[in-house]
Amino acid sequence: MSDRPYPRGLAHVGLTVSDIEEATEWYQKVFGFNVVMGPTTLENEGYFGRQVSDLLGDFDTMKIAHLSTGNQIGFELFEFESTEGDNDPDPREPGLFHVSIIDPDVSGLAERIEEHGGDAYSEEWGVNSEDDDLTLIYCRDPWGNLVEVFPHSDERVYSNLE
Repeated sequence: MSDRPYPRGLAHVGLTVSDIEEATEWYQKVFGFNVVMGPTTLENEGYFGRQVSDLLGDFDTMKIAHLSTGNQIGFELFEFESTEGDNDPDPREPGLFHVSIIDPDVSGLAERIEEHGGDAYSEEWGVNSEDDDLTLIYCRDPWGNLVEVFPHSDERVYSNLE
C-alpha cells in the first residue's frame, strides 16, 4: 500500500462579504453560479449556532448563502453582523488571496466583471509565455476579493509544460 494519499476533491470556497444579498446576485449574474441555499440569516442558538461558533468564532447573527459553480465546486458567502468594508488581500502575506474562475473568453469575462462593478486590474498575460494564446487576467469583485480569470483547468494548462 502506498503512503501517498490520493488527490482529494475541493468541496467549496468561502468568502465573507459586507452585503450578501448583493454578492449572491453578483456571482449569479456575472459567473452564472447557481444558488443552492440562501441567503438566510442564522441566529447563534441551538446545535447549528454552537457549531458555527466553534468553527468561526462568536457571533449573534450571520447570513450564509451556498452557490455552485459549473464544475460542482461550492461557493459559500458569509456576512456577519460586524462585517463592514471591503477585502484587501495582500498576495505577499500568508493565506488565501484569490479564487480562479474558468472561462475560455478571458478578456470577455474580465469586461463583464467591470460592467458589473468589479475591476479588471491587471493586463492580460499569456499563461506560459508572452506569445501564449492562453491568457489570464486578475480582477476584483465589488467587495475587493481577488478573482483570476483563467482559460482552462490547471491540469490542462500545466501538463503541457516541459
